[in-house]
Amino acid sequence: MSFFPPDEPKYVDAALRMIESGNYIVPLFNCHLRFDKPILYYWEIVLFFKIFHVEHFIKSGYDLLGLIEFAARLPSIIAASLTAVYLFKLGEVLFEKRVGQLSVLGFISVGFFIYLSRSVYPDMSLILFELMGFYYFLKDRYTLGWFFTALAFLVKGPIGIVSVGFTYFLYLWIVERSSGLKEFFSLKNGLGFLVFLLVSLPWYAEIYHLYGMEFVNKFLIYHNIERFTGQAHQHPHSFFYYFPIAAVALYIWWPFIFDLIKTVDLKNRKVLFLLVWFSWVFLFFSISRNKLPHYIAFGFLPVALLFALNIERVYYTSTRMYAFLVFEVFLAFSISFYTSRLGLIAMVPSVFAGFLIVALTNVIKEPIQMIFYKTITLSVVAFILLLQFEGYRPEKFVWHQVKKSRRELIQYKKFNQSIVAYTRRCYREVKNPKMIENKKGVFLVYTKLRHLHELHVKFKVLGKFLDKGTKTVLVEVNNG
Repeated sequence: MSFFPPDEPKYVDAALRMIESGNYIVPLFNCHLRFDKPILYYWEIVLFFKIFHVEHFIKSGYDLLGLIEFAARLPSIIAASLTAVYLFKLGEVLFEKRVGQLSVLGFISVGFFIYLSRSVYPDMSLILFELMGFYYFLKDRYTLGWFFTALAFLVKGPIGIVSVGFTYFLYLWIVERSSGLKEFFSLKNGLGFLVFLLVSLPWYAEIYHLYGMEFVNKFLIYHNIERFTGQAHQHPHSFFYYFPIAAVALYIWWPFIFDLIKTVDLKNRKVLFLLVWFSWVFLFFSISRNKLPHYIAFGFLPVALLFALNIERVYYTSTRMYAFLVFEVFLAFSISFYTSRLGLIAMVPSVFAGFLIVALTNVIKEPIQMIFYKTITLSVVAFILLLQFEGYRPEKFVWHQVKKSRRELIQYKKFNQSIVAYTRRCYREVKNPKMIENKKGVFLVYTKLRHLHELHVKFKVLGKFLDKGTKTVLVEVNNG
């Protein structure tokens, strides 16, 4: 699938510009400095782009079996796979091997991880390094703990340190009944902190040397402090934003959710620690004024462990089974109707058939098997539907037209970040139709369908698309 704007293409474009320029220190998107995130995730993408020679494919306009997109998503795929491994190890250490095994099922069936493990987002790498950092602190291997905390810090900044450190101290306070002072002032911890500085500081020091307070103001103050306090308005939402998000993320567990909650043993200190781990992450990001759904994903690792502890104690009654079967059949009709309203008539049979198959997994009476097969079925159905939906999307069509015609492209009152990544050109959103009317020659214009009447020029429609729910069009303008 093409990269989904706005965020996926930003990481892709920055990684490609590093390869093209040979500058692996400064991330750029659309020819502008990008201080939103630190450097490590860009390097991960660069590594796989170099392995698969992605820069050559994208310059030629040829995408062999989606290799460009696959290479970009490989860091998240690998990070998710390793997260499953370390979640298993953590479950085994805290409880027993069976809990570790079932926690992997819990992990792969949570909506956040179904999505993040297949996306060009740094969050899956962040979650892996946070989990590995905590795991090695728990195992009293402080050097490794600090090493992976440094990697988390290089993926997404201060939150990597906060997540590992606060979770570990919660474990000490709740499970070990320790203040943590002895561990904090130990020689092993001091050596580990030195490793943290040696791994994490060089890039920060170099970027500060190059850009000084511009980097501090943009990255640390704007993208961390001001986005948390609400002074920066990027994704403002209410305190209660994550309540429905969390419910949707656990959708596959819905038939058993109340049974799972009832079986939680609050007298067990390790169980209490897992609940507090989830709670602090949920509360921290709920207090933050700017939010995105996946910000709380780290807090669903302990939820997967709680699932593993209790899933074998729940029962799937016939009444509940048929209720959810009917509900999901109704859901299949509803989603099909919504798809038709979007004008995606050709997709309606696939949508209905796909979600009907998902609904039929409810007849599997054993809860663990039902959750496993529903997770797999949903993943396959989503994959097929996204492949079919790809034909309605503009990104690769525009890319191929730009490559084939070698004409200039103007984005008019619509800006698609993925077009930047694919075409390897920099754009700005043009809002004045006179700039198009006064421009001489033959060139391409990408815009919303409803804005086409504003252009008093001769044009030929090359393609019509659906871009994030909006009807768009690519036209060839001939101004002589």
